[in-house]
Amino acid sequence: MRLVHIARHYIWIAPLAIGIAFIAAGVYMVVEGRDARDEVRDAVVRENITTSKDASIPGVLVDDAATAKSQAAVIEKHVLDLTGGKPYAELPRDDPNRNTVLQSVTLRSALNLAVMGFRISDLVIGLGIFMLVIGGTFIVFIAPAVYYSAQVANHYAELIKRETREGGGAAPA
Repeated sequence: MRLVHIARHYIWIAPLAIGIAFIAAGVYMVVEGRDARDEVRDAVVRENITTSKDASIPGVLVDDAATAKSQAAVIEKHVLDLTGGKPYAELPRDDPNRNTVLQSVTLRSALNLAVMGFRISDLVIGLGIFMLVIGGTFIVFIAPAVYYSAQVANHYAELIKRETREGGGAAPA
């Protein structure tokens, strides 16, 4: 019976601990997501790629997902114009443009990988923020509600004991 009383009195610590764990995990995810985004951005900027004049975002340094995607799309357009709409796999082995097309595939793959890196880092940051909100909710709303519920249960148990002692009758409904 004593164990039940202790568990009932301190049960509010569980949602508090869960909230703190969510907040810690959220902070970790936001920090790591920002670090990953910075790492991808620094790697792309080191390549000093500027979008071409006919890109959807013309004449700027590739340093984010939008500019990387824009440059990858314009490279694909130029290569398909050069090959008559044929991708690398459909070119004959003796085609003089084959090496140029292969180099474009490599550059487009690197740019698309940067786009994916930016998007994944944004996803991790977003999930981290979501975890921060969940942790805050546990701490601000759930832990106090559980604490209050435990206090009400303790008070109700005391009323039952008092009623039983004083009245000798049945417990209140």
